[in-house]
Amino acid sequence: MMWMVLLIVQPLLISTGRTKLHRKIGQISWVLGPLVIFMLFLVGRNSFIRHSPFVPEKDMLQDIVLDMRGWVSFAIFWALAMIYRKDSASHMRYMIATGIIAIGPGVGRGLISVGVDFGTAITITDSIEVAIPAAMLVYDIYKKKNYKPSLLIFIVFLIGGFLWQIRATGAWQTFAKAYASLLY
Repeated sequence: MMWMVLLIVQPLLISTGRTKLHRKIGQISWVLGPLVIFMLFLVGRNSFIRHSPFVPEKDMLQDIVLDMRGWVSFAIFWALAMIYRKDSASHMRYMIATGIIAIGPGVGRGLISVGVDFGTAITITDSIEVAIPAAMLVYDIYKKKNYKPSLLIFIVFLIGGFLWQIRATGAWQTFAKAYASLLY
């Protein structure tokens, strides 16, 4: 939740001309970002361990894609936001991308609560998560801005959606089994 609060407060500080306070509060990101990455990893790991005795291995290996792409995507976007912190347009786009990641769990649970099956809910949320950076990319190209951050964000979300679609394949199952044995 702290990360989401930062994603709301920080742009407000910029829009009201409080850039020094924005930078000062932004220093929290150097600690909070890695903590979020680590916590996202642990949530996936603990879920895998907790459900392992009760859920078929094939299903467990399929679900690894959700947890893995969450922490890896966040790590990519956070790291790039920190690297490009002096390039405000790129920094902003990468920070927005860390917030887009949070759409999936919330919208997915909402869809499931109204009767949409789990797999379809994930596919819908993936579509939303790809559409937002696609719109950012189109906007950047149209306005003749640096489109590379939006393109990279789009590609990362597209790969995440693709991995969800191939989760039942032998290639994914083999990879997920090696990932689980190495990190879980």
